[in-house]
Amino acid sequence: MGEREKTGKYELVRRTVSHGAAYARGLLRGNRFAGDMSWTQPGQPPVILCHGFLGTRGTMLPMTKRFQADGRVVFSYHHGTFQMRSLRSSAQSLMDQLERLQNELGVEQFDVVGFSMGGLVSLHAVKFLQASRMVRRLALLGAPVEGTWAGLAGAAVIGAVSQSVWQVLPMSPFLRDLREAPLPDGLPVRMIQASDDGLCPLAKPLHGVDSDNDYIVMPGGHSSLVVARAFYSKTREFFDREEDYVGQTTRVGQATADFAAE
Repeated sequence: MGEREKTGKYELVRRTVSHGAAYARGLLRGNRFAGDMSWTQPGQPPVILCHGFLGTRGTMLPMTKRFQADGRVVFSYHHGTFQMRSLRSSAQSLMDQLERLQNELGVEQFDVVGFSMGGLVSLHAVKFLQASRMVRRLALLGAPVEGTWAGLAGAAVIGAVSQSVWQVLPMSPFLRDLREAPLPDGLPVRMIQASDDGLCPLAKPLHGVDSDNDYIVMPGGHSSLVVARAFYSKTREFFDREEDYVGQTTRVGQATADFAAE
């Protein structure tokens, strides 16, 4: 191994560890913190962030701050304590909250980021629960659409009380149905994955995803997906594609208890 290659591998490990530490700090922030609710970029829908398994809204804080700095209004969806219930139930809850937020804010659509297990929740909502009528674009970050054997570790600890840890296993009926169901017509979906993700192995492009433009793999680990700027940039690029958007107000009102503006 050459010196340059060694340096590159060391730098990748250093960044991955740093991203993991930043993710852990966000996790400890929990689900309650205040933020700016002003609408600073007319012409763009609000962004909804769905965190991963055992996560909190705080884990999405780096991405939240970057979207806000770029003038987007951001809301995050908390799946409930430890996300142990069925992912189908979580998807229904997401659907209900989108409808409530839509009515309260007077907007028609949202851009959605689904990180890890949050990606499975978001994908089920648009494929099976008609959430696609409220979702303009969906970005899946490290979503284990082909499953992850890391779920076995969760099953060994909380499998007796958690449905979700069984649903993320590669052979689960939930994932089989999720992969086989078509994406809604007209819904752009971008899959962004980390090459060194030890929790969610690389998945093939879903049927309906543009493999040339919307299937992206970059260096990093699982935490890098929501911490590193490079992954954020690919998400923002996807959301910022030219498109007319109608139906939003110029000021965001009061959010619901479950969807809190950050």
